[in-house]
Amino acid sequence: MKPFSQFFVFVVTVSATSYIDAFTRNDFPNDFLFGAATSAYQWEGAFDEDGKSPSVWDTTSHCDSGSNNGDIACDGYHKYKEDVMLMAEMGLESFRFSISWSRLIPNGRGRINPKGLLFYKNLIKERRSHGIEPQVTLYHYDLPQSLEDEYGGWINRKIIEDFTAFADVCFREFGEDVKLWTKINEATLFAIGSYGDGMRYGHCPPMNYSTANVCTETYIAGHNMLLAHSSASNLYKLKYKTKQRGSVGLSIYAYGLSPYTDSKDDETATERAEAFLFGWMLKPLVVGDYPDIMKRTLGSRLPVFSEEESKQVKGSSDFVGVVHYNTFYVTNRPAPSLVTSINKLFFADIGAYLIAAGNASLFEFDAVPWGLEGILQHIKQSYNNPPIYILENGKPMKHGSTLQDTPRAEFIQAYIGAVHNAITNGSDTRGYFVWSMIDLYELIGRYMTSYGMYYVNFSDPGRKRSPKLSASWYTGFLNGTIDVASQDTIQLQRKCSGSSSFYIDAFTRNDFPEDFLFGAGTSAYQWEGAANEDGRTPSVWDTTSHCYNGSNGDIACDGYHKYKEDVKLMAEMGLESFRFSISWSRLIPNGRGRINPKGLLFYKNLIKELRSHGIEPHVTLYHYDLPQSLEDEYGGWINHKIIEDFTAFADVCFREFGEDVKLWTTINEATIFAFAFYGKDVRYGNCTTGNYCMETYIAGHNMLLAHASASNLYKLKYKSKQRGSIGLSIFALGLTPYTNSKDDEIATQRAKAFLYGWMLKPLVFGDYPDEMKRTLGSRLPVFSEEESEQVKGSSDFVGIIHYTTVYVTNQPAPYIFPSSTNKDFFTDMGAYIISTGNSSSFVFDAVPWGLEGVLQHIKHRYNNPPIYILENGSPMKHDSMLQDTPRVEYIQAYIGAVLNAIKSGSDTRGYFVWSLIDLFEVQVGYKSSFGMYYVNFSDPGRKRSPKLSASWYTGFLNGTIDVASQDMTQLQRNFSGSSSL
Repeated sequence: MKPFSQFFVFVVTVSATSYIDAFTRNDFPNDFLFGAATSAYQWEGAFDEDGKSPSVWDTTSHCDSGSNNGDIACDGYHKYKEDVMLMAEMGLESFRFSISWSRLIPNGRGRINPKGLLFYKNLIKERRSHGIEPQVTLYHYDLPQSLEDEYGGWINRKIIEDFTAFADVCFREFGEDVKLWTKINEATLFAIGSYGDGMRYGHCPPMNYSTANVCTETYIAGHNMLLAHSSASNLYKLKYKTKQRGSVGLSIYAYGLSPYTDSKDDETATERAEAFLFGWMLKPLVVGDYPDIMKRTLGSRLPVFSEEESKQVKGSSDFVGVVHYNTFYVTNRPAPSLVTSINKLFFADIGAYLIAAGNASLFEFDAVPWGLEGILQHIKQSYNNPPIYILENGKPMKHGSTLQDTPRAEFIQAYIGAVHNAITNGSDTRGYFVWSMIDLYELIGRYMTSYGMYYVNFSDPGRKRSPKLSASWYTGFLNGTIDVASQDTIQLQRKCSGSSSFYIDAFTRNDFPEDFLFGAGTSAYQWEGAANEDGRTPSVWDTTSHCYNGSNGDIACDGYHKYKEDVKLMAEMGLESFRFSISWSRLIPNGRGRINPKGLLFYKNLIKELRSHGIEPHVTLYHYDLPQSLEDEYGGWINHKIIEDFTAFADVCFREFGEDVKLWTTINEATIFAFAFYGKDVRYGNCTTGNYCMETYIAGHNMLLAHASASNLYKLKYKSKQRGSIGLSIFALGLTPYTNSKDDEIATQRAKAFLYGWMLKPLVFGDYPDEMKRTLGSRLPVFSEEESEQVKGSSDFVGIIHYTTVYVTNQPAPYIFPSSTNKDFFTDMGAYIISTGNSSSFVFDAVPWGLEGVLQHIKHRYNNPPIYILENGSPMKHDSMLQDTPRVEYIQAYIGAVLNAIKSGSDTRGYFVWSLIDLFEVQVGYKSSFGMYYVNFSDPGRKRSPKLSASWYTGFLNGTIDVASQDMTQLQRNFSGSSSL
C-alpha cells in the first residue's frame, strides 16, 4: 500500500469466519433445541375469519392504503399442515410461534372463540405428531384493539389482570403439550418502540400526545410488562407447573454492545447502555429492582416496585429469551445512529450513542457473531447465568432477490458458532431459533425484505413456498449430512436451484475482455530498499520514517537486489502486468539535473526482465518519495516550482523507458496525498508539521498542473512513437448515505465532490466542482483559462485506489481516522464518515458493492473514462498465517464487483492486487501486510514464501480454478504452507 491510504483501513476485531470452524449438531448438548420461528400476525393471515377481532397490529398496518398488511400474510391459518411438513422434513426440533390474543379471546377478556381455540389445538397437535417441540409466545405485539381503545393497553395497570387471564386460558387449554412459554416478546424493544415519542401500535399518525406524558410512558409500559409477566408466571407455578412441568420466561431484544474506543468515557457509556437495554428487564427478574444507573438518571420518571411486587418479579423467569440481530459500538460522543429514531427520548436518557458495527441499515446487516457471544457472556456474569434461549436470529435480504441466499447461510453458521463458543465458556444457553422459518410480513420492511429459509410468493394466491439455500443448509446441519466450514456448503450452492447475485458467483479469467490486465503492485520505497546504495539520495519518505524510533524502508524487501527473483514469481503466477514506481531520488538524486547511471540501469534492467517474461510494466512516476532536497529548497508540492521539476523528471522517464512502457500513472492517489500530507498537523518530509488552511488545496492544484504538464509533454514529444497512455490516480472510498434522509444524500454528494470530483472534474471538464468553489471561496486556487485547457483531457485513463467503503452522514459523528489526518479537510467537506465494517485499525471487511458503486458513479458523472483498479487488497497481521483465506475471499469478491461493473458498461480495463509481496507499510511498518507472498523480514535474505492467495490468483489467471467452486476447498487442502508461521 502507500502512505495514508491505511488511514482508511479498518480492523475486524473478530471476523465472522472465525466462528464457522467445523462443528456439527452433535457438538451441542443432546437436549439443546434447534428451531425456527414465526409470529401470529406475520404468518397466519385470516385477519377477519372465524371470529378473530382486530389487534393493534391490524390497525397500525392499515394506516397506509394498499396491501402492505398482514391480512393474508403467509396464510398460515389455512396452510399450517404444509408448513409443519416442511419443518419435519427439515428436522426441526422446536418451533416458536405466538398465539393471537384477539383470535382466541376476541374482546380481550371473557368469551373464548371456539374456532380460534381449535386452530391452536390442531396446530400444536400437528407439531407434536412430527416430534416438534412447541415454543409458545403469548404476546407478540398484537394486543386486542378493544383493550387499547378501552384503557390504553400497556400503559394502564388494568393490562396485568387481563393478560394474566389470557395466559390462564392458554396454560389450561394447551399446557399439556407446551413445555416452553415466553410471556412477552422482546419486552425492551416493545416498550421503547411503541411508547414515549416512538410509534404507537393501535393508532395512526399523527399521534396526539397532548394528554400523554411521553417522558414516562416507555418506563410505565415496561413496568407493567414486568408485572404482567410475573403475575402470569406465578399463576403458572401455583396452578399448572406441578402437573404440566413446563418453563416460563420473558424475552428481551439484545443489541451487542461494545465500546467504540478504549477510552474510559466510552466504557462508561457502554455500561449505561447495558443497564438500560439489558438490566432494565433482567435486573428486576434476578434481584427484584431496576439498575442503579436507571434510578439515578430517571428519578421519579421510573416507576417503583412495592415490596410485594419486587418479590413477585424476582425469580419469575425460568429462562431468558434473547432476540438478537446486530451489534453496535457505544460512544460517549454525539454520533448519528440507526436506532435513536425509534424513541429519541429513551436514547437521550441512556446518554450514549450507538454506531452500527458492520454494513448496517434498518434492512440489512453483517454477521457480527462476537456481539452475540458477548451478550451471552455478559448475562452469565451479571445475572447469575440463567438458562437462555436465542429466540430470534437471522438475516434480512431483499424479498425475491435470490433463492441461493449464501449470505444468510453464512450468517446463521457464524451465529451458531458464537453460541457454541459461549456454551463452551460456561453459558447455560439451551436453544437457538432461526428467524424465520418462511418469509413473513415483517415489522418494518413488510414485504420488501424477508428473513425466511423458505421463499413465499406473496403474488401467488396460493402463497407457494420454495426452499432457499439456507433451508438446505439448516436441514443438512440438523440431520448431520453437512459439516460447517466444509466443501459441503459449496456443493449445496451448486445444487440449489435459485439464482444468486452474490459477488463470487462462478467466473473465470475468460469472462473478462481479452485485453483486460490482471496484475499486482508495489512501490519503490516500500519494495526496493538499498536506501543509501549506488547514488540514491534521501526522499521525504526516508526522512519521515526516520523521525521516530521505529521501522523504515532502508532495506524493505530488498527488491533492488532481488528483482529477478520477484519477476520469476510473477511469471510463475501468470501475472499479466506489474505496477511499480520509479524512485525520483534514485534516478535524479538532486531532484533535477544529473541522472544517476546506476539508478537508470536498475530500472532498465527491471523493465527488460519484466518484458522478457511477457509482463506489461505499469509505471507510477510519483509514489510519495519526493527528493528531500526539493522539499528543503522550496517546500515541495505547495510551490509552483514543482511543476517544472516534475515535468523534467517525467521527461527523463519517458525518454529512457518509454519504448517498453505503455502505461504511465503520473501521481499516485493524488486526492489522499494532498489532504493527508498537507494542511494542519501533517507534512511529509518534515518531522514538524504544517499549519495552513490552504496548503491542502494548493498542493492538489499543483499536482493537477504537474500531471497535465507531464501529460502534454508526453503527447507532444513521445506518444506518436511510443503509443502509450498516461493517467492520474485517486484514492476512492466507496461512499453511500448512512440513512435515506435528504440530508445524508446531500452530504454524500458533497463527499463525492471533495473526494472524487476535486481531481476528476478538472481532468474531464477543466474546473473544480461547484460544491468546492462555493464552500472554499478564495482558499481554492483558480485555473487560468490556459491551465484549464491544459488540464482538461490530460488523462487517458483514471487510476482507482480502493480498499473499503464508508457511510456518509450530515450529523456529527466521532472522527474515525487517526488524529494526524487532516481534520480541516473533512470540516470543509461538511460531511461525517462512519465505517461500514467491523472497525478499529488496519483490517477491513470486503464491501465489493462499494467499488462497483465507485465505478458506476465515474461512468455516469465523468463520461465513462477508461479505468484501471491500481490497488485493491486486504491487510492481515504479518507473520499470522500463510493460509490467508480471508484475503482470497476479499480478492474474489472485488474481482466479481469489477466484472459486474464491466457488464453494466464501465470501461474498466485492469485490476491490480495490492500487493505482490509483503512490503514496508505506512503507519504500521512491518506489523501488517497485504502481500500474496510472505516476506521474512527477520531473515537477511528476505525469503519469499507463497500464501494461499498467491496459489488462488495463480489458479485464477491460468484457468485451473473457478471462483465459488469446490476448487477453493481443494486448494486449501493442497496448500503446502502451514496455517501459521
